[in-house]
Amino acid sequence: MDMLNRLVTSRRFWLTIFAVIQTVVFQLLPDINPAIWQSIDALVLVLIGAFTVDDTVDKLTTPKG
Repeated sequence: MDMLNRLVTSRRFWLTIFAVIQTVVFQLLPDINPAIWQSIDALVLVLIGAFTVDDTVDKLTTPKG
């Protein structure tokens, strides 16, 4: 249950869900320029990477005990 709670509260998880949904929706809409949704995907990927680095730094700098 702890794993499910961490997943639901994860910023990276929700950004990934957002990226998948927006990619599918924009892919299905023929009037949308592919460069737009690909750019949004790239920005979301950068955000996920930044959140990963932030979480890793927090874990490494937090004293154990």
